Amino acid sequence: MIFKKEMHKTYNTTDQERKILDFLSNGFTAINIANKMNLAEQTIKNKVQMICLKLDSSNRTEAVAKAIRLGII
Repeated sequence: MIFKKEMHKTYNTTDQERKILDFLSNGFTAINIANKMNLAEQTIKNKVQMICLKLDSSNRTEAVAKAIRLGII
């Protein structure tokens, strides 16, 4: 049995991706996240796309909901 705290390993999410998911869950936009993480806005958008692929989600809202449900964040 996989415990919720280990689900990020199952979905291969990185620490940075989980941090982005956490920001998204708190209503941050890509530009807000980029500023907080000292990255380009496009980099954040690319990472959000990768998160959606990893979590088999069609958009960021679905990805965040799934991440919360699975205990990834």
